Amino acid sequence: MLQQFLSLFVPLLIIMDPVGNLPLFLALTASFDVRQQLRTAAIACGSAAAILLLFGLTGDAILRFFGITLPAFQIAGGLIFFIYALQMLNLVPASLKSSEAEEEESLRSEHIALVPLATPLLAGPGAVTAILVWQQDPARRIPLPELTLVIVAACAVVFLAFCSGRWLRRVLGLGGIGVVTRLTGLLLAVLATQFVVDGLVAVLR
Repeated sequence: MLQQFLSLFVPLLIIMDPVGNLPLFLALTASFDVRQQLRTAAIACGSAAAILLLFGLTGDAILRFFGITLPAFQIAGGLIFFIYALQMLNLVPASLKSSEAEEEESLRSEHIALVPLATPLLAGPGAVTAILVWQQDPARRIPLPELTLVIVAACAVVFLAFCSGRWLRRVLGLGGIGVVTRLTGLLLAVLATQFVVDGLVAVLR
């Protein structure tokens, strides 16, 4: 059971990328005191968990409504993950995630905990895709309590990373954060490839 939990928890945490998103969180909350920063982190992580749980509950109905098959979603999801991985490896511009106008607006927004932190940074296309694919995979059939535990645990780790943001930046420095982001980007690229391979194998059967 621990292996099953880790096989879901680790990929989801990599996709949510708490270390890679840490500099943006610190930039968005630079003018906040410690209490406001903790509150923002809590709202962002709680909202992200709620969004992912919503897709975990309704994902099956959504895919059936649009007539989307699991292999198609696996291939599309793998491509999305691969784009994220290339961004983390600095091989493609990060602006593919959001436009300059959206980023400037987010810096002025009073609701940064929801946008852009909760979505699209934490509960973005990559995380949502992973939840939907896991729910549709007949080899997994994850019970809702286990899926809930995975999502809550991943969001809790992100919350702890954000709360320790200033300390982590002092310890790791921007260079250290960059190294961790690139390593997780490499792992995400491998996960993306596996998603595409699984989808192609299912199509060719």
